Amino acid sequence: MSVTQAQPLDPTALHRESVVFNALDCTPLSWADETYLGKLAVSGVTAINHAVSISQDYDAAAAGIVGWQRRLAETGGRVFQGFGLDDVARARADGSVAWFAGFEDSKPVGEDLWRLQALYQLGLRFMGLTYQNRNYAGDGCGESANGGLSRFGRALVRESNRLGVALDLSHTGERSTLETIEISERPVLVTHAGLTHFVASPRNKSDVVVRELAARGGVFGLAAKSGFLSPTGLTRRPGAEVFADNVDYLVELAGIDHVIVGTDVGDERKYSREGMARVRRLYPEIPIVGEDLDLDRIHPEGLGTPADLPRITELLVGRGYTAEDITKILGGNMHRVLAEIWGPGA
Repeated sequence: MSVTQAQPLDPTALHRESVVFNALDCTPLSWADETYLGKLAVSGVTAINHAVSISQDYDAAAAGIVGWQRRLAETGGRVFQGFGLDDVARARADGSVAWFAGFEDSKPVGEDLWRLQALYQLGLRFMGLTYQNRNYAGDGCGESANGGLSRFGRALVRESNRLGVALDLSHTGERSTLETIEISERPVLVTHAGLTHFVASPRNKSDVVVRELAARGGVFGLAAKSGFLSPTGLTRRPGAEVFADNVDYLVELAGIDHVIVGTDVGDERKYSREGMARVRRLYPEIPIVGEDLDLDRIHPEGLGTPADLPRITELLVGRGYTAEDITKILGGNMHRVLAEIWGPGA
């Protein structure tokens, strides 16, 4: 953490003046209505990596991108599809939001690398290597075998590097994560996870992973989920300060240049007890909701909606981070890494 400045910072002004890049928004297309767009406007976000597909086949994932493209065309330019960093600059200049298509799983690629190029041409710019389970690329963090990358997975990493698709290891197993960090010629991301230092869940990342990620130039975003951030988060809703506690530790471990914003907060209307029961059944290793399926405890107090992004700036100001460090976390670090992955002229 940086030394507290002599003059107190105005978090509202700092947030408004910064490029804010949320590395993971998970709002489904069915909730992409005017209410959601209003929350984006309040959030002050400049750009987002949007989880278009979680774990679908090629046809469904491609249709997901096209569905969002059609919806974005109806927003009158308030939210538009981005393809490179020039679009982030455009959004910052005119007060709009640059929306980037992302997948949380490489399942849509299957075992055919040509599909990745086709999806890239549709605008895919972020891709999770796995989503909890094993796929053709390797093991997700829900697999007890922890088998690492397959031969195809290594080829997929190389092809992602070649095209300029940012690889996200948030849901990838420990060995797969470390192997990807090692072989990737470009930095990789963990956009939305927690730290095993606070919650010993396979969905969270170890200190070893964080150090290796940072050593190779990657960045890490903390998911604003109670059960990821606090060992009692599934039984007692924590205050927003728990997010700042995790940021402090992450900065100490990785360095200020390797921390980003990746809330994994989607429009809160998407949650239902039935949906969360399904998540617990399919992915019991994800600490997202308790046995009582209390939806109010999923996020820390004050961080439960896309509109709450300014609260993160308030927390960082309260912890004494400098304006320079806060602007790095809000968007500067993400911009630097994407320039390495996509290329400076992207």
